[in-house]
Amino acid sequence: MLRHTFLHVPGVGEKTERWLWQNNILSWEDYLKNSYQVKLPRKMHLTLSLFIKFSLDALLRGNVYFFKKFLPERELWRVYPEFRKKTAFLDIETTGLGKDTDYITVVGLFDGEKMRFFIQGKNLQDFTRVIKRYSVIVTYNGKRFDLPFLKTTFNNLDFPQVHIDLRYLLNRLGYFGGLKRIEKALGIKRCEMVKDLTGYDAVKLWNRYLDGDPEALEVLLSYNREDVVNLKYLMEFVYRKMVKSLACPFNK
Repeated sequence: MLRHTFLHVPGVGEKTERWLWQNNILSWEDYLKNSYQVKLPRKMHLTLSLFIKFSLDALLRGNVYFFKKFLPERELWRVYPEFRKKTAFLDIETTGLGKDTDYITVVGLFDGEKMRFFIQGKNLQDFTRVIKRYSVIVTYNGKRFDLPFLKTTFNNLDFPQVHIDLRYLLNRLGYFGGLKRIEKALGIKRCEMVKDLTGYDAVKLWNRYLDGDPEALEVLLSYNREDVVNLKYLMEFVYRKMVKSLACPFNK
């Protein structure tokens, strides 16, 4: 989808992008080859040519920050396939909703193949080093909860990556509610051990662990794993649906 995108070019909005598609300019390469066939002001042609060359260079170099700077925030989902191998799916567990006494207990990170946990009192500080390896972060409600909590925990840790919050994209597609409710609506099943657990149960499991029950931590990690791994399924689902919703010629 990213190579079909023109919204990051200054002066190009949804109407112009769609007009380009309708005139068989379906990708950056199409424009560079056939721009002479498109009737646009000379200044717009110059801008398009320049930014498409910048875009191809950024993609070649894996520079996601170029697209973060110029793409509208609500359209950043378009970068996902090209940066799939540099994407981290992230979810945190905490002792509460963010009061002064609350803190992070577990950070779960999944790169599409490997699952990692960062646990309070063990290796939580390693998170700040590992997260720098990724270009894209995918969360559910992370804009309001996970990332602010992490920034506070790690002294305003910066997140320069592209952040895709699936909550807002799923809302645009007509899916509302918490993560587990949406999973059920889409037929996503959790493992038997944690399928009925809630965020409150996660707090209780952590307290049991602190009281000397090591098995409680294993259950908590399993609960978090389901949250994080399912984000990848949801990201793939959202991406397909968002592309389809554009009703573009290259979808046919």
